[in-house]
Amino acid sequence: MDIRKSINTVIAAALAVLAVAACKKEEDETETLPSFSGQLSFEAEPYIKKGVTLTLKPSGPVHPEGKGIGYYWAVPNVTENNDTTKLETDDPKEKDGTAVIKFPDEIGTYTVSCTAFASGYYSTTSTRYVTVVDREESLIDMKLGYDGEYGTCRDGRDGISYRTVKAGSLEWFAENLRYSGNGETGIAYENAEAMSDLFGRYYSWEEATDSGNPVCPEGWRIPTSEDWLDLANAVDGMIKESQGETSTDVRFTETDADYDGITGAMMVDAKFNSEDNVMWEYWPDVKITNLSGLSIIPCGFANLSETASGTVGTFDTVYLYAAFWSAESEEDSDRAYFRYIYWDTPVLQLGTASSTDFAATVRCVRDI
Repeated sequence: MDIRKSINTVIAAALAVLAVAACKKEEDETETLPSFSGQLSFEAEPYIKKGVTLTLKPSGPVHPEGKGIGYYWAVPNVTENNDTTKLETDDPKEKDGTAVIKFPDEIGTYTVSCTAFASGYYSTTSTRYVTVVDREESLIDMKLGYDGEYGTCRDGRDGISYRTVKAGSLEWFAENLRYSGNGETGIAYENAEAMSDLFGRYYSWEEATDSGNPVCPEGWRIPTSEDWLDLANAVDGMIKESQGETSTDVRFTETDADYDGITGAMMVDAKFNSEDNVMWEYWPDVKITNLSGLSIIPCGFANLSETASGTVGTFDTVYLYAAFWSAESEEDSDRAYFRYIYWDTPVLQLGTASSTDFAATVRCVRDI
């Protein structure tokens, strides 16, 4: 008989018995706690300006026994705001768990977490992300590749100034319009007003072309199809010149729906809030140079819906598209034309969308 094999067998059997006993003991010691009724939640704006203070109120969880619930808030890197705002023994009429959080004067994304707790129950946590933005700091390399001079248009209605560039026979806004008409015109990205300063506003076609309440400043207009054609040929000429070509032949005509090979000269290789967060994803067929100075970034578009609190937008095309209204609509239709750039093609394309439920950005234009 192999004595070593016999000893090993006995040891293995003993270890197995001990392991089973240990597991049973661990199971016996693990206490399964009940959970609250309802789901913890709180509302927080996804984008805010530097130095803003948010008042955040938790809601949702209910103690099954009718007892109190406590709340704890945590905001990493804003340590002075980590706080228990309500104990489970506090009178809910005096304390409801609301937190007042002052965010720092530094761009970046901050994690805000609220935890609900009570003795004898599982705690539950809800998390939101709040991004601090700033017009001067958040759009990095906004003018990259453009060596020309920018003009300026000051909107007398709200005092906002826009950079402008000349191209062909026209002068164009070099950034998206952000006129709000005291908050009644257009919407901001993710319905967060802080983003108007960065991405401009998103307008339905009916808003953008309303002659009774024009969105563009006095003397400026929504570009027509002829204006877009003029721009396309002007940008094509800039590309030819940069490549040493002297031909003055007009490449595009009014029969062309799309304008191929020019979008890289209209796009800017900007970053958002971080040097690592490139807005236009790289694609080998698109050579981003911003030769035109238009400094286009992929702000996407929005699908509009009406709620009890007003018009809101659903955004899921940022970093993929740039979309701008044209002044024309389809004849006998509720659809209108817009020009757009998609990240993986050098073609300035023509599309149509609902004139009421689709929102795009605006570049105003005027004759030189």
